[in-house]
Amino acid sequence: MKLLNNNFSKITILAISFLFLATVGLIDYFTGSEISLLFFYLIPVFFLSLHRNSNKTLIVINTIIAAIVWFVSEYFSREYTNDVIPVWNALVRFFIFLSFGVLLRLLNERLFKLEELNKQLNRLNEEKNRFIGIASHDIKNPIGTISSFSDLLISDFSNNMDDEAKEIVGYIKELSTNSLHILKNVLDVSKIESGTIDLKIHKQDYIPFIKRQVFYHQIIAKKKNIQLNLETNLEEFFIDFDENYMTEVTSNLLSNAIKFSNKNSEIAIKVSLDENENLKTEIIDSGKGIPKEEHHKLFNYFQRTTTQPTAGEHSTGLGLAISKKIINEHNGTIDFISELNKGSNFYFVLKK
Repeated sequence: MKLLNNNFSKITILAISFLFLATVGLIDYFTGSEISLLFFYLIPVFFLSLHRNSNKTLIVINTIIAAIVWFVSEYFSREYTNDVIPVWNALVRFFIFLSFGVLLRLLNERLFKLEELNKQLNRLNEEKNRFIGIASHDIKNPIGTISSFSDLLISDFSNNMDDEAKEIVGYIKELSTNSLHILKNVLDVSKIESGTIDLKIHKQDYIPFIKRQVFYHQIIAKKKNIQLNLETNLEEFFIDFDENYMTEVTSNLLSNAIKFSNKNSEIAIKVSLDENENLKTEIIDSGKGIPKEEHHKLFNYFQRTTTQPTAGEHSTGLGLAISKKIINEHNGTIDFISELNKGSNFYFVLKK
C-alpha cells in the first residue's frame, strides 16, 4: 500500500487507529468492566507492526494513544483512592504496548529481509542453472566428437596400432565417455533445479519396460560376471510414468548395483505391489554396502560415501540425487536399506 509513503496517509492511518481505540475505550467506559481486555487495544499495534510500509514512529504514536484511551476509560469509570494508580497502570500498559509493537516490528523486518534474500538467491540460482545448461551443452559437442573419433580409431585402425597406442586410444575413449556421462547428469540437474523438466507421463505397461532395462544392463554386468535376476509375479501392470526419465532412474540404480557388487555375484530386481497396491521396484545386491553413519549423504548432489566401486568404476555422485528428483516428480517415493559388507536394497514406489 504505497499510500503509507506520504504524510496524509500516515495521518489517515492514525485517525482510523484512534477511532478504533476510542470505540474500544467507550465500550470499557459504558460497561464499567474490562470487556475489551488487553487484546483489543493491541489490535492496531499488531497490524501496524506487520505492515510492510509502517515505521517505528507510527507504532510509538499508536501505543501512546492506546495507553491514553485506556487510562481515560478506566479513570472515569472507576473510583481510586490514589490517582497514582491509574497513571501507573497507564505507564505500564504503554511500555507493554510499545515492547510488543517494537519486537513484532523487528521480527517482521527480519522476515522482510529474508524474503528479499530468498528472491535474490532464486534469481542467482536461475542464472546459475542457465549458465550451467549453456556451458554443459557447448562442451558436450566437442567431447562427443572426441568419443566418436576414438570409436573410429578402435574399430577401423586398431590393427595398425601398437599396444601402447591402443591403450592410449582406449583411455581417451573411457575418459570421453565418462565426461559425457557427467555432462548429461549436470544438464539433468540444471533442468530439474530450474523447473524446466518436461515429463511426458502416460499410462503404459511397466513389466516390459523393466524387462528391457534388466536386459540392457545384463550386457554391462557380464564384464564382472554378475547375473541380474528379475523376480515378479506380475504379468502386466499399467501405470502412469515417463519412460525416458524412468529409464534414467532404473539405469542409475542398476549401474550402481553393478558398480558396487563383487564379481561372480547376483543382483535381484523385484517388482511387486505393496500393501497399498502401489508398484514397488527393488534392486538388491550383496555388495559392499554403505556405512550407517554415511546414509544421510545419499540422494544429495555430489555426495559420495567411503564405499568404492569393486572394479574401479567411475561415480559422479549425481545419479541418486537425480533419481530422487525424478521419482518425486512422479509423486512417488525412493529409499534404501543398506548394511556394511552385506549389500544394499534401493527401492522406489510409484502410486497406481
